[in-house]
Amino acid sequence: MRSKRVWILLAIAVVVIVALFIWKPWREAAPTPSPQAGPVASQTPSPANRYEPERAQAEAGAQQALDAEAVAVLAKTDEAQSRIAAKDKAGAIRTLEEAAGKADILVGRNPAAALIPAATEVQIIDVAPADLGQVRKLRRAVELAVLTDDFPKARVALDGMRSEIRVRTYYLPLATYPAALASAAGLVERGDLTGAAEALDRARSTLAMTDVAIPLPLLAAETAVEAAKADTDAQKKLGHVEAARAALERTEALGYASRDVRKALLAEIREVERQAKGGSDIKAGLEQLQERISKAIGDLKAERKSAEA
Repeated sequence: MRSKRVWILLAIAVVVIVALFIWKPWREAAPTPSPQAGPVASQTPSPANRYEPERAQAEAGAQQALDAEAVAVLAKTDEAQSRIAAKDKAGAIRTLEEAAGKADILVGRNPAAALIPAATEVQIIDVAPADLGQVRKLRRAVELAVLTDDFPKARVALDGMRSEIRVRTYYLPLATYPAALASAAGLVERGDLTGAAEALDRARSTLAMTDVAIPLPLLAAETAVEAAKADTDAQKKLGHVEAARAALERTEALGYASRDVRKALLAEIREVERQAKGGSDIKAGLEQLQERISKAIGDLKAERKSAEA
């Protein structure tokens, strides 16, 4: 009897310990992202202006990766939808035939490819809290939501942790899109303009999508390291190093790049900062750190190419 009581008490103790372990990090309510903190371009002008050159560069690279015929197919689809809305039956049929012809060219040119890049959007999204404590609360909210299988809540919290240039690319599905154009053209010929419009809407909804994020904190760290290399004043140089360390801590808190890369960059910048405070020459350390940060950014940008392969 006594043995049974001991086992019951042990079981209760285990339950209490597990409950405390799970819930302790969330004693303080996690911050709820503001209504503006969704996956949209930041309305704050300073980050957008500061990173506009990088955004424009990313957009230029994404535009170069698009297929001209795929771009034309989407443009003709939009034109056909406009003609259908205007009840221009002859114009809609002509435009859909042109779109179908270009789609056939794509199929013939890319027999092994299932998806062809056809459109892109590049935005600066900077909605993550400035305070790292608030960022960590959001991280805990994400972890708890995933732990309890509340994935919609996790997505909302994750959207509130964005500080990035987002490169979004849309892909034309060659296996289904040409047939959808032909179907829409047939509906127009039969006078079913409503059905044709709905068919084109469904076709547009089948576009595949990929996102690549270029972290703003990592770009800020790169800029700070470059400034530290260029500055000859010891105190100002140290200030740039501290700014780079703060940016890399923010990169870590927001979870950008792989964990190993983040940890290695933080270890390096802290060592450089220690040397700078001790009066040592940090030129070599800054050179190496700049190379590693540039490689981390390059690896993230290369994810778009691997997604398109």
